Amino acid sequence: REGKVGMVVNQSIWFEGEARFADIILPACTNFERWDISEFANCSGYIPHTATQCNHRIITLQKKCIEPLGQSKSDYDIFRMFAERLGIGEIFTMGGKDEYQWVKDYFHATDLPKIISWEEFEKKGYVVVPFPKDHKSTPAMRWFAEGRVKDTPDWGPHPADTVGLKGLQTSTGKIEFVSSSLRRFEEGGNIDPERPVMGPQYIPSWEGHRAPAYSKYPLQMVSPHPRFSFHTMGDSKESWLNEVKDHRMLVDGHRYWVMRINTKDAEARGIKTGDLIRAYNDRGEVILAAWVTERVPPGTVHSYESCADYLPLGEPGYSPDTSGCVNILAPKRYITPTSTGMANNSCLIQVEKWEGKTK
Repeated sequence: REGKVGMVVNQSIWFEGEARFADIILPACTNFERWDISEFANCSGYIPHTATQCNHRIITLQKKCIEPLGQSKSDYDIFRMFAERLGIGEIFTMGGKDEYQWVKDYFHATDLPKIISWEEFEKKGYVVVPFPKDHKSTPAMRWFAEGRVKDTPDWGPHPADTVGLKGLQTSTGKIEFVSSSLRRFEEGGNIDPERPVMGPQYIPSWEGHRAPAYSKYPLQMVSPHPRFSFHTMGDSKESWLNEVKDHRMLVDGHRYWVMRINTKDAEARGIKTGDLIRAYNDRGEVILAAWVTERVPPGTVHSYESCADYLPLGEPGYSPDTSGCVNILAPKRYITPTSTGMANNSCLIQVEKWEGKTK
């Protein structure tokens, strides 16, 4: 632990990753031990009005199968207990409602009772929302091209970012090649060389083939979302996903995270598929299983982000990780000095065959 962090509290289901660093662990139960209601494949507040992986809206009831095991509790009950100790339990629970009552109340607060009763929904466990018979096709952005009021159900642009539901999110409401908001930003004395008013422009990457660190770390690592697990959910935890060879590779009894490397880069380093490799830079080092392929170009390596654990060989933060946490190799900086987006998708590293030794 470094800096001014006096205490770390972690609320987790499994003893993995950051839970090992916590001073206090609040054990949460699994989805099988609590009630909930949701819309299948709905991104909720992250991308409002967006659903993926299905052609229809499907509302699901998450039934409580068993009581929480051990000392674990649902997230709701954990916060309810905090609220009670703070003297606001009645306010937080709105009169003592448990999760089942919240789910039932939420059901009745929607339009679902128009198509299914609570008793039938509880028994069936799901309902497919009927497709509107009077549905009218609304191709995205056609309203903008035709100068009409926005009539598409998507969230972009946000209604609050428009004037009378017309125009885009820009200050002018139009497509801008010269950003009027950034121009005002610069006129106020805020100059961001990586965020030019005139765009789009090519700006060399801070960690690319033209960066000073390239001579020391000649491989560009890209780390997109994982293909099999949903972020960290489903990875590790003795999950069957670990048996998917494209996800993790079994080497000497341990399932290692996979890094894909081009054939030429692998040959130059004496690396073959299934070999353990050490990926490293000045920020850290990770032990991974190599997958030699032509699916990545020379000079590039590919490894998914979002492994669910952190298993250092020695002192945490100062020794190689064996679980696949490639995020420790990525920069902490923002996309630009005045933008708050993360810039961890691309960075420079070096890779070598690992012989069980650290440097």
